[in-house]
Amino acid sequence: MGRFTRLRRAAAAVVPALLVAGLSGCGGDATADTTVPRDVAGGALAVVVGAHAAAPAADLTGPAAAARDQAVSQQSAFSVVVADGAPYVAASGVLAVSGDDATEQRAGNRQQLEEAVTAARPRTPETDLLGALRVAADSIRQEPGHRRILVLDPGLSTAGALDFRRADLLDAVPQEVADALGKTDQLPNLSGLSVQFVGLGVTAEPQPALTPIRRAQLQELWTTIATTAGATHVAAEPGAGDGPPAGDLPPVSSVAVPPGYSCTGTTMTITGGELAFHHDTDSWFDPETAERILKPIADQMLAGQLSAVLRGTTAALRDPAEQMMLSYLQAQAVANLWLEFKVPQQQLTVVGLGSEFPGRIEERTATGDLDPIAAAANRTITITFSAPVTC
Repeated sequence: MGRFTRLRRAAAAVVPALLVAGLSGCGGDATADTTVPRDVAGGALAVVVGAHAAAPAADLTGPAAAARDQAVSQQSAFSVVVADGAPYVAASGVLAVSGDDATEQRAGNRQQLEEAVTAARPRTPETDLLGALRVAADSIRQEPGHRRILVLDPGLSTAGALDFRRADLLDAVPQEVADALGKTDQLPNLSGLSVQFVGLGVTAEPQPALTPIRRAQLQELWTTIATTAGATHVAAEPGAGDGPPAGDLPPVSSVAVPPGYSCTGTTMTITGGELAFHHDTDSWFDPETAERILKPIADQMLAGQLSAVLRGTTAALRDPAEQMMLSYLQAQAVANLWLEFKVPQQQLTVVGLGSEFPGRIEERTATGDLDPIAAAANRTITITFSAPVTC
């Protein structure tokens, strides 16, 4: 068997943090002499707030502070949108300054914006971030100048067109998801707007925490959606993991986040997650995590002299020969790690089935459109051992 060459791990692709040019002052440091008339500066900020039971309490600190200070300095219009099950505008206004007491007015405007964000509460059960992006974009679309959407939400929607309660969504190819949403007119129109996500994948109880790999997958999915929806700039920043907002909040369903692999008797199944590959490659998303998970199984194979047959499968979205080769190479990537752990080559058999295998799910809807979640479910590696294993 050829030796598997692991490619360098790549971070989820996002545009660097948004840069703001031409600001003469920021927050309370500005003085009356630097006041820019609103008809010159303008701009708009829409803050999308999770504010639900599975999200940390939102505030305009940390990475969000720059967006707050820009809006105050530029005397922007603003809106606060709650990403509950039926997203709505909870507050709006203009951070205008007039007269000679600009510093005091800016301080008051900053407080007004901060209080609007912290006071926002859901009215409807569940959470729909995709719908909230649409509401936020519509709320500032007609404003002049730089328009930004700041998202303070974990991103695990449980309502609307993107429902993460559906298994395999986190393992779907982000561009396939974005394209499918666009083809069915479910993408928000973000043309001419910049989007900054803060705290994607950072949850609050009772929602189970996401691993770093799952957070990276979620971040890549949302940044791809925003880019495909026409956003001019997209950034993603880490967020704090504090508790949910205070008060009696409408319920939000927990999203199951499986590890992406399981062992039952003599069978191990790999579907992604902690053992994900970069899309359409045989390169591990996180090689160190793959080694950590697969080494104990190699130890069991060595101790019990177990043999294994590794069968890779793919979705039917490309040339059949390419599908078969990709499915083989991904199964071979698992075998190559076990070879590194000294499992004898004669104990391993690798087969690439492509998209021809029992139990395959149809990836196309009745209208011929791609179902990216069904496609993700067909990308698996099934390993049959000569005796039971645990993982």
